[in-house]
Amino acid sequence: MIHKTCKQCNQAFAVEDADLTFYKKVSPTFAGKTFEIPAPTLCYECRLQRRLACRNERNLFLRPSSKSGKPIVSAYSEDSIYKVFSQEEWWADDWDAAEFGADYDPNKPFFEQLYELQKRVPRIALINVNSENSDYTNQAAKNKDCYMSFDIGWCENVLHCRTCYSSKDLIDCFNCRDNCEFLYECINCQNANNSSFCTSCENISGCHYSFDLRGCHDCILCSNLQNKQYYFENKQLTGEEFEKKKAELDLGLHKSRQELKAKYQELVKSSIHKFAENIKCEDCFGNNLTNCKNVKTSFGANKCEDGKYFFYSERMKDSCDDNNSGGESSCELNLETIGCYMIYNNKFLFSCWNATNLLYSNFCHSCKDCFGCVGLRNKQYCILNKQYTQEEYEKKVAEIIEKMTGNGEWGEYFPIEHSPFPYNFTLAGDYFPLSQDEATAKGYGWQEKSDVLAPSVSFEIPDNIKDAGEDTLQKVLVCEATKRPYKIQSQELAFYMKQLIPLPRRHPDQRYLDRFATLNPLHLWHRQCMNEGCSNEFETTYAPDKPEKVYCESCYQKVVI
Repeated sequence: MIHKTCKQCNQAFAVEDADLTFYKKVSPTFAGKTFEIPAPTLCYECRLQRRLACRNERNLFLRPSSKSGKPIVSAYSEDSIYKVFSQEEWWADDWDAAEFGADYDPNKPFFEQLYELQKRVPRIALINVNSENSDYTNQAAKNKDCYMSFDIGWCENVLHCRTCYSSKDLIDCFNCRDNCEFLYECINCQNANNSSFCTSCENISGCHYSFDLRGCHDCILCSNLQNKQYYFENKQLTGEEFEKKKAELDLGLHKSRQELKAKYQELVKSSIHKFAENIKCEDCFGNNLTNCKNVKTSFGANKCEDGKYFFYSERMKDSCDDNNSGGESSCELNLETIGCYMIYNNKFLFSCWNATNLLYSNFCHSCKDCFGCVGLRNKQYCILNKQYTQEEYEKKVAEIIEKMTGNGEWGEYFPIEHSPFPYNFTLAGDYFPLSQDEATAKGYGWQEKSDVLAPSVSFEIPDNIKDAGEDTLQKVLVCEATKRPYKIQSQELAFYMKQLIPLPRRHPDQRYLDRFATLNPLHLWHRQCMNEGCSNEFETTYAPDKPEKVYCESCYQKVVI
């Protein structure tokens, strides 16, 4: 084990023997020499921050295409320094990123040369694959009729959501997957339907304002229950009593919903919290892990094995430091990757697909054995987008890595200063927020978000959804918190009417921030079970100064009924 001090946050961190073994295992060999990947200079949180600074999910812009001049929806604003093509234009065969190839200059830092190449090669406006009527989605695949939703896949009729998969008819949800349907304002749920304001629930239906339910149906203001039906405030009712109570609540009325939300927030605080919300996991620690084995210090990973430092990774195996990558089969032997699909034995990538043996590359598709490349398709033995023979490639890469090792670049991910997005537009800005002064002092990009002024006359939102007519779609609503204007979509209105949900009083962005504020941080604290008399210890995302009662697995199982 090596003890180090993070060069970014100055916090002490340990590089364990297993980590060192992995770095050695994935170290590449060129021209007969193995170039060992050094121990990281940043702690895992700062490494994650650096990768997340490459990913803008939620900020979309209407701008002209750099190729055709036609208006396109893009993750890059019109002020961006990058050339941006629409999806159809980027994937077309009438251009080749190899045209932008450059010779490596040993007298300049490698990252500087790669950054210049990134600025020359056109970028794809959005990552939105094989979707139908879902133009306003990003980091998305195989969706239908979705709107302003991000990091979603195999979804239908999903609006204002993030990180939702294989689900339909969701609004304002986060991390809901595996056959969820008709959910509103739900977080970290699986196989849930016809429910609202539920958190950390699995296999539920007809539940509202509830926390930590498993296999429950028709429950309101309940927590820590399993396989129960017709419960209100954790008390058993008959079916008739439950329906009467539910009708008295009048869920379509804004005032009723506000009162329930206040009670729900107190309910969550007073409930027992299991130290980690991990499902069907073996020998893992982290949070929101599902179907994982031997996965450490990870968050939101699914079907991963033998890895460490994952963040919403899918089917990653024998890999380290990945976020938002995965595939339909295992992705193995990868290090420091983000937003990649079906990758094998790669180091330091973002947004590459069907990639093998790539290093320091982005937006490459079906490529292998490439170094420092951008936007290539179906290429091999390229450096800075220039073609070489295999022998030339091996020799040149060995030369570059020698130089990178000498100036401290080898083993580091792309600098945040070279991010294609302003820091405050990225996931790093969400999970590791900085003020404008703090970001610019570090050399990170920043862009003020344009303020759209509210109209002088705005729509008076009805208290009851039953009083909202079709003319609602033509009205402008004003956020009660930020005064930003917003409108209701037709799918949205139909959902609210069917599910008896009052029209929202806040802008979709503010609703996202409200949900995000309820999430635990991406940090693990070593703590002891809070159940009296228990001395079990664990790693948890609940900070020691938080008010929740946090129990170990065995104590949690004893109190949950």
